[in-house]
Amino acid sequence: MQIVKGKSSNVGSQYENLRELVLDCRQKYASLDAFVYRKKPTEAEIHKTYRDFGRDVEWIGTALYCLGLKDENISVVGENAYEWMVSYSAIVSGVGTGVPLDRLLPENEVVNLLRRGKVKAVFYHPKHHDMMMSIAANTSDSEILLRYFICMDKNLVSGGLPEDPRFLDFSDLLTTGRKATEEGDSRFIDTPIDPDEVRILLFTSGTTATSKGVMLTNRNICTNINSVSATLHVEPGERAFSILPLHHTFENTCDFFLLSRGLVICFSDGLRYLLKNIQEWHVEVVVSVPLLFENIHRKITEGIEESGKANLIAFLVPITNFLRKFGLDLRRVLFADIVKKLGGHLRLVVIGGAGIDKSIIKTFNDFGIDFLMGYGLTETSPVISVTTPECNVFGSVGRPMVGIEAAIDTEEEKRGAVGEILSRSDCVMKGYYENPEATSEVLTEDGWFRTGDMGYIDKRGCIHITGRVKSMIVLTNGKKVFPEEIESLLNLVPGVKESFVWGETTEKEVEISAKILIDRTEVGKHIPIPEKTPGDSAIREYFKTHVKEINHQMPSYKAIRYFVFSEGEMVKTTTLKIKRQQELDAIHTVLAAASSNIKAATGQNLDTL
Repeated sequence: MQIVKGKSSNVGSQYENLRELVLDCRQKYASLDAFVYRKKPTEAEIHKTYRDFGRDVEWIGTALYCLGLKDENISVVGENAYEWMVSYSAIVSGVGTGVPLDRLLPENEVVNLLRRGKVKAVFYHPKHHDMMMSIAANTSDSEILLRYFICMDKNLVSGGLPEDPRFLDFSDLLTTGRKATEEGDSRFIDTPIDPDEVRILLFTSGTTATSKGVMLTNRNICTNINSVSATLHVEPGERAFSILPLHHTFENTCDFFLLSRGLVICFSDGLRYLLKNIQEWHVEVVVSVPLLFENIHRKITEGIEESGKANLIAFLVPITNFLRKFGLDLRRVLFADIVKKLGGHLRLVVIGGAGIDKSIIKTFNDFGIDFLMGYGLTETSPVISVTTPECNVFGSVGRPMVGIEAAIDTEEEKRGAVGEILSRSDCVMKGYYENPEATSEVLTEDGWFRTGDMGYIDKRGCIHITGRVKSMIVLTNGKKVFPEEIESLLNLVPGVKESFVWGETTEKEVEISAKILIDRTEVGKHIPIPEKTPGDSAIREYFKTHVKEINHQMPSYKAIRYFVFSEGEMVKTTTLKIKRQQELDAIHTVLAAASSNIKAATGQNLDTL
């Protein structure tokens, strides 16, 4: 087994629990903005300082004590919002166990997770009010343990809250907490926190029957925050953009890290306002997933082509990279027009959740924006490794962070041998909720967590991910193919929005197949005789040519044998990752229903190469 450890470094502030983090920042950055957001895209900005945030967390925490919710499981569900962060921070900072839920789950799944998580109260966004009314009306005490439904803003609920003692409002809880603290109630501040006690229950994506409840502690999260702090350089007062859903551990932990360093968290008005928000709020730091920046990269590339400056930029890039070797960095000066399209201030992007083509990483770095790759899982709180400006090996996910070990489970001793990636640190979960069998499958006796990802470690100690164990395609000759490798090549073809590769089992063998999600207008620009909206026949020939080119870049056993193209969105999680099994099931359903007449049934086309 090959092992690599995060190098020692000056971590700075060391937090043992999240209440300590919130209260320390309340004092250290008191007058600085902690959050900037709008209730609606058309309304004025709202600013909340670190003093406001720390005070509101204390008041909500105290109010939850007054409601008798000490040591109970409490959920938070809804859009990214200031009230979301205050509620969740109060829960996990000494009140009870936080159970954040995916905001896009249907009602039956929410009910099932509330039941599985033994939840006693739920904070919800006004957009979820009708769902909560339905849950309150249609579930009995024997079915669900909920005692309180707490709306984050009753002013946004049409008709207001019902005359039901179970329904409470966030602002009313603030008043309750304020009065109690003014009268000397210090339970929230004074109650000791056991850093090793489970205080977070995160359900993984999937149906409620298959999702696992990841049990995390304050030590898990704070250790990860401390490690990230020692790895990434950010400054108090810088503006960070919150795009990913807060229930997701990558966004959640990263936001706590940003708060620990005194940054301003700007909540997005929505995906359609992404570039507008980055520009108007002068965003400097973004934590995101690949798909969002793949789209931004595509728009930047198109803009460069239309401007006629592609050759000039191609000439300047190697010159600026050469000058950097001598300490002269002119990237943001020479490429100021490009940086300005991203607000003029963006300097750091950290991507996680999935891989991204290294050419995209290189492009952003060439223009003076540090574009880094992070790697981790919910079970590791989540970050295991991240590239840095000092060690940004394109195509890798960097070295393990401070205090974290990574290993490759392989019998080969040489560097570069592929095997399952393991991790060991204080960030690793306690286990899966009420599921000791699943826990024993991923946690070894000596503390290693089996990630389910395959990869290798290079000579610089950087981790490279080759694919998922579960998505790995095993051919009839025993050779293994990782679909992510082929998808990264398909995604570079002009007109491809994203792709999905799988192994189709036929009577004799397993054959590599792909579904390609297309932008028909973009494809039309690149076919031999450009068309605004090309027909299926022209598109089929276009992709035949490109798929053959991709096949020539790979060993013959990895060659794509079949492809389907579509304009319909794929099945995804809220962090925009493809749900591989559900997507494959959907493809097979279409194929079964349409038989051989794919085009007539679905508008998709199946070609054999």
